[in-house]
Amino acid sequence: MNVRGKRIVLRALESHDLPLLHQWTNDPELAYGLGDIHLPSSTRQQELWFERIQTDKTTIRLAVESSPGKLIGYTGFWNIHQRDRRAEHSILIGDPGSRGQGFGREAILTCCRYAFQEMDLYRLDAYVLESNAASLKSYQACGFQVEGTLRAHAVRGGKRISRLVLGLLATEYTAWTDQAER
Repeated sequence: MNVRGKRIVLRALESHDLPLLHQWTNDPELAYGLGDIHLPSSTRQQELWFERIQTDKTTIRLAVESSPGKLIGYTGFWNIHQRDRRAEHSILIGDPGSRGQGFGREAILTCCRYAFQEMDLYRLDAYVLESNAASLKSYQACGFQVEGTLRAHAVRGGKRISRLVLGLLATEYTAWTDQAER
């Protein structure tokens, strides 16, 4: 099943996506802004990662396509807790030509709609490095609120960087979308 936004489609990651995902995983510029450090990765490590996520019941990884067949990033839900009806959300727009065009914001909103309306989640969390202004702006534009700061939580370029904890509740999403439609 594909999840459609206005200009994007979210679909399951497939093995044919691995070469591009491998390229993005090894891009130092992208890794600098991500919450977790991505070390140089071999093709085989990428394949093993892909095999592992196929059976992980607490994670849903989705490809972000801007047009049929054009993979521009990936997104999804991590640490899904069915009992608590919550999950973590993350996104990466890996295609340099697709950044700054609102695709990240649209993917976040599309994921929120899917999480709250189809998965019956009540809460989404996102963790953003304080230095990643583009990601923070995208999440806040989608209604996420900064709920806390994990001080000096990560190291990038030899400097300590705080990580911001953001959250969005289903009721806030519904109110936000109702207001956006007016």
